[in-house]
Amino acid sequence: MSINQKCGKKDLFDFVQYGSETIQVFLLILLRITGLFLMAPVFSSKSSPVPIRVGLVILMSIILVSVLNQPELPLVESIWQLVGMAAKELLVGVVIGLMFRLLFMGVKTGGAILGYQIGFAMVSVPDVDSADQVSIIARFWFLLATLIFLSINGHHLVITALADSFQAIPPGMVTMPSSVGELIIKYTGYVFVIAVKVAAPVMVTLFLTDVSLGIIAKMMPTMNVFFVGFPIKIGVGLVVLAMSLPLFSYILGKSLHVLDNELRVLFAVWGEV
Repeated sequence: MSINQKCGKKDLFDFVQYGSETIQVFLLILLRITGLFLMAPVFSSKSSPVPIRVGLVILMSIILVSVLNQPELPLVESIWQLVGMAAKELLVGVVIGLMFRLLFMGVKTGGAILGYQIGFAMVSVPDVDSADQVSIIARFWFLLATLIFLSINGHHLVITALADSFQAIPPGMVTMPSSVGELIIKYTGYVFVIAVKVAAPVMVTLFLTDVSLGIIAKMMPTMNVFFVGFPIKIGVGLVVLAMSLPLFSYILGKSLHVLDNELRVLFAVWGEV
């Protein structure tokens, strides 16, 4: 009788232990997805209601905890170790979202450069996400980039990258090597690369326009080139901007896949440490 009682207690203890470990894994997954929703494009948009975003975080956590292999969590000896583990999971989600957000940061930077060159430096509109004033061209490109991002299933890439991160970096096993920080700093340079690529057609055209206006000013000194050149630059800039929209879409698609591949490299380095 005592042996059966002991066996029963052991079975009950195993069930409770399994449940507690599953809850711990669920909370770690929840924190990583929360970090993603704080930084990833589209998912972090303040235009979406907060209850919907919170519901998506919980729903995705429930789905992932049920399909992923449950890892062996390290032994937690203090509350500070638990806080550090939670902060690391949150940081992984933020890094994943940041990699895809670099694309939109580059688009905004390119739009700000063009807005200054065309003559829209004083024309700005409020940005809901950053709670700041941005160039009207930067805002237009940001909205267009969001539509292109959704049309080429960029949000699917974000979710796939999140799921793959749990295979490369299991919950509770996150480390902070210096090589990962070096790669993240390196990848931030893509902001300026993307900005120059998307703005290059209009920038080159406006440069040639300035050269032409300078030659006209030398040939006709009495002409007020500034008065004449201002509307010319606006018209030429907007026309070339409209003509370069197919190239804009092409650059966004290629840059998105480059960032996704670089994220896989980051996972490989992060998971090997």
